[in-house]
Amino acid sequence: MKESGARPGQWVALPGAGGGLGHLSVQYANAMGLRVLAVDTGKEKEELCKKLGAEAFVDFKTSKDVITEVKEITDGGPHAVIVMAASAKPYEDALKMVRTKGTVVAVGLPAKAIMGADVFDTVTRSLTIKGSYVYAPLKNEFDLIRGNRADTAEALDFLARGKVKVFYKTRGLSELPQVYEEMEKGTIAGRIVLDTSK
Repeated sequence: MKESGARPGQWVALPGAGGGLGHLSVQYANAMGLRVLAVDTGKEKEELCKKLGAEAFVDFKTSKDVITEVKEITDGGPHAVIVMAASAKPYEDALKMVRTKGTVVAVGLPAKAIMGADVFDTVTRSLTIKGSYVYAPLKNEFDLIRGNRADTAEALDFLARGKVKVFYKTRGLSELPQVYEEMEKGTIAGRIVLDTSK
């Protein structure tokens, strides 16, 4: 969220909003005063995102035109698009749906995905494209001060104040193959915790 530069009252679109990382992002965005448009698929994910404070939800499987719908809801496109999805298409769409002078932040790591940006469009619309990777080995003590510890303290403060909660379902370790299938299909809302005693 911080990497996007979005300010309170501005729109942020979150492709992958109903998943493990996404449902947390919906809550952090709300805690930071942003207007959230969740992009994902399925009734369970829609209900979770709206319960967590998403102002709008676009189902990418049932929408006739995701990009147009997002632009209409956000009056010209979100100020930032933070992509947490595990597939390539949302990264392509993010560059098309973000408003002029907006920012696209790549967070998810889909295998072999390429984020192609049209140079003319990127320049004339003054778009910013960033990657955000939370874990990085520390090279010196200043790296810790510059980001990781301060960001962690801020994130934990949101948790301590009850602004962010992890939504999960517990399943037995014996169900791992089914859980993995659901994960590949993108049907898991929130997180799954595996109980190794079952």
